Amino acid sequence: MMMESEQGIAKKEEMNFSERIIQHVREEGFFSTFPTDNLEGQKLLYKATNASKLLRDFMETPIAVTSFVFSPTTVTTEVGDVEQVMGVYLIDSAGTAYVSSSNGVIRSAMNIMSMFGDPQGWSEPLTVVCRETNTAKGRRFKFLDVL
Repeated sequence: MMMESEQGIAKKEEMNFSERIIQHVREEGFFSTFPTDNLEGQKLLYKATNASKLLRDFMETPIAVTSFVFSPTTVTTEVGDVEQVMGVYLIDSAGTAYVSSSNGVIRSAMNIMSMFGDPQGWSEPLTVVCRETNTAKGRRFKFLDVL
């Protein structure tokens, strides 16, 4: 018979990579690829989530990513309502943070981590650019492309 804590572990193992990140954000309020148990990490987290630049202002600009943070952020809808959505923060080698709430960019960041591993294990920053393309139905979406 499986104990309750073992069932929780089994459920976590059944979750895919993206679901584990989203679950961590729900439980902790954020997910970061760097340690936040020290002052340096806490400052980096604060700066990323409080003083980031809009990624959409840097389309096609190479960014040397060293870390990611996933955290709720607010956006204003076309009708003026404020909504809380998931945001991804890309932190570059200079410590500059770029934020996007685009589902395509968030999905790209999760795929990068899934395929390239934790950025803390990278031997060098990973250079990405934010691009935009059309869907088959004529809608536009943003994504991260690896250079």
